[in-house]
Amino acid sequence: MSNTFKLLVGADAFVKEFAACISACHKNLYVQFSTFEGDASGQAFANLLMERAQHGVDGRMLLDYYSDVVLSDIYPIFIHKMRQVRQERAQTHQLLQTMRQQGIQIQRTAPPGPLGIYMLHRDHKKMVILDDHTAFVGGINISDHNYAWHDFMVKIEGPLVHDLLEDFCSTWNGETRPFDVPAAHGDFVLNQCAGRYPIFDEILAMVDRAKESIVIESPYLLGDNIENALAAAAERGVKVTIIMPSLSNKWLYRFWVRTLRRRLNHPNVTIYGYQGAHHMTHAKLVLVDQHWATFGSLNMFELEGSTQKELNVFTSNADFITQLQRLIQTDLEKSVVLPPPRYAFGRFTYRAAYDFFIWWNKRLLKNPQWKAAYC
Repeated sequence: MSNTFKLLVGADAFVKEFAACISACHKNLYVQFSTFEGDASGQAFANLLMERAQHGVDGRMLLDYYSDVVLSDIYPIFIHKMRQVRQERAQTHQLLQTMRQQGIQIQRTAPPGPLGIYMLHRDHKKMVILDDHTAFVGGINISDHNYAWHDFMVKIEGPLVHDLLEDFCSTWNGETRPFDVPAAHGDFVLNQCAGRYPIFDEILAMVDRAKESIVIESPYLLGDNIENALAAAAERGVKVTIIMPSLSNKWLYRFWVRTLRRRLNHPNVTIYGYQGAHHMTHAKLVLVDQHWATFGSLNMFELEGSTQKELNVFTSNADFITQLQRLIQTDLEKSVVLPPPRYAFGRFTYRAAYDFFIWWNKRLLKNPQWKAAYC
């Protein structure tokens, strides 16, 4: 049995398809997000879950603690907005309590730790599984501000759903099962966490194998390994196309990415800035030689990827590749070419942070209790 894929571009398309599928859900409904907020989008999504729970469906949610710290994309450093954050946090907690009362079991993942010392060690996965046979995987989180960005989810039916279900259930039971080994043929799932990076390794291998073209769309593409691999691909004649936000929501990334744009200043590399959806694309995809692709939660930001739990799907499904090609063409039409900046600065701070977290991961992983909670 082969897998089928349906690309759902934008939160509206995802929620509409999810709502259509959920009416036929009679056994289990499992959802996982890194952000879920008690705003209008969160309330509407919660209503769908609670309605099925009232019909006896086993409803479960895995939710990262990120939503306790960062709400509406407001970070704790913005002291003047803390009142707004506290109000939204209270709304979110109230919504979660209502969901529990209506029969939804909720587990929180990856506590931020004292003074937020583990804030980079997030469970970043986003997926939905219905009755063991239908799943949604991608980059969309449940909140008003996330819905405003350009992003997508992919509806999957077929054998891959079993692996996604196993990832969810093993996380629910306290220890995520590793999916480390790429399949020799066909579609497969990989997951990763601190100290274990098979998704990144496979993406680098895809880039190294590329013969004709590489397309990457990412909100935060960054890191010496991926940049070196793309530069090497360009040198051997591969056409590299990168789509990123024309104005990232992360101000520090805006400084760090300037070095990437200068390093990849090559005749075979074109970098585009996405200008739709408030200039923010949150989509995450790699397409190599127009026949091999990956999508999922990984932002391809090596610093985050070294600490967070992630899950990606890899496929050469011809129909899905065609869907991705249409998406890429549409996104390019909404983008402008970004010339290399005249100067770049501050990248040493990124390298210092990256080296620190690689070192710290090694120390943390020696603690079995920490490893169980964050890996």
